[in-house]
Amino acid sequence: MDDTEGARVPLLDRTDLPEDYQYLMEEDVMGDLNLFRTMGHVPRVMQAYMRLGTALWNGGDLSTRERELAILAVARAQRSRYEWHQHVDIGREAGVTTEELRRIAHADETGFPEREQAVMRYAEAVAAGTVTGPLFEAAREVTDTETVVALTLLAGHYLLTARFLDALSVPVDDPFVGWDPEA
Repeated sequence: MDDTEGARVPLLDRTDLPEDYQYLMEEDVMGDLNLFRTMGHVPRVMQAYMRLGTALWNGGDLSTRERELAILAVARAQRSRYEWHQHVDIGREAGVTTEELRRIAHADETGFPEREQAVMRYAEAVAAGTVTGPLFEAAREVTDTETVVALTLLAGHYLLTARFLDALSVPVDDPFVGWDPEA
């Protein structure tokens, strides 16, 4: 985590936070990531962001794999190296293969089941601000209204995160896995 070059604000350590918020940067909370080391400048907001993220992970009827496909689609569409980097391994843990990651990186949805294609297309459109009636209906047809609403919130959350990371030039925590990750 020593790669802080280019960050627009200092990356904080756990001890830089008020004592009441230091628990947010404990390893099991994932707060030691550069994303949170940057957000730590406003610890109350960081706490709310983390709680919202947890709630969104559990919203609707998306599988872990579908949720990761949606996040990866947003990351690719926004060219968010940080988000992509963080979610490549999480996606792999959810069953996304290296070949599928490469296809997502190139906006190629061939080979994915209809439901997964609809989820990725819809998430990307939410992030781009280009949701159309047919895209919405395609996502709702393969899920349900609750899941589309949850997917909308999830994609919006990762759009917000991508913009935050970009605006503050938050560096990737480790060497970037690349848009065409290796096995």
